[in-house]
Amino acid sequence: MLIVAIVLVCVVIIVTVSLFLRRKTVKIKDVDTLSKDRSGRIDIYSQDMEFELIDVKAGGTLKARCDYAHWLDSKDQQKHWFAEGGVGSEWENLWIEFTPSASGYLFINLRGSFYDNVKHYHHDVWVDDCQLEGGALRNGDFEMIDPDSKPAYWSWNGSKDRYSTDGSQAHSGQCCVLIWHDIPLLQRIEVRAQKRYKVSAWFKAYALADKKRAKKEVVQ
Repeated sequence: MLIVAIVLVCVVIIVTVSLFLRRKTVKIKDVDTLSKDRSGRIDIYSQDMEFELIDVKAGGTLKARCDYAHWLDSKDQQKHWFAEGGVGSEWENLWIEFTPSASGYLFINLRGSFYDNVKHYHHDVWVDDCQLEGGALRNGDFEMIDPDSKPAYWSWNGSKDRYSTDGSQAHSGQCCVLIWHDIPLLQRIEVRAQKRYKVSAWFKAYALADKKRAKKEVVQ
């Protein structure tokens, strides 16, 4: 009986481990050298959704798309706008122009586009030389480095290795930042009612060749 019991326990263990490993089995997929679906994106929205942005337009050297935040409640959708456009291996300019309906504070958010399967694909893009016409923006070229080795005056949760400071990737100067949808660069600015503003930045897609080593991503 003891032998039978031991055999049964071993069978249960083997079956349990097999099922566990089967659930965790993944397929490894080589990442393309350069993704074809990466986009640069600029979001603008009033602090605490206090006022709307009107007469919003977008453009640049790339094919730009402009839209309001349709994922928000209807009362807030016109208070948050974004512009985006696909990018490749060369630097492309993207801009968004707007007029605040009231005076206050507004956030500029530089990021990559939203996409499905965000858990496994970051769709990284480089950004550089952000400018603001009509207002004051700090460290738009990212050349100023704070004590934590990150771009000064910007809120950003990226790791240090995503902040290029040696001139190898920059559109101009020495510095640029690698961003994606969920790790954007953020800065608050002050705006005046009925005054025209224009935010612009330069973007290019991140390629594996940027770091000269092959990487792989895990796909469920």
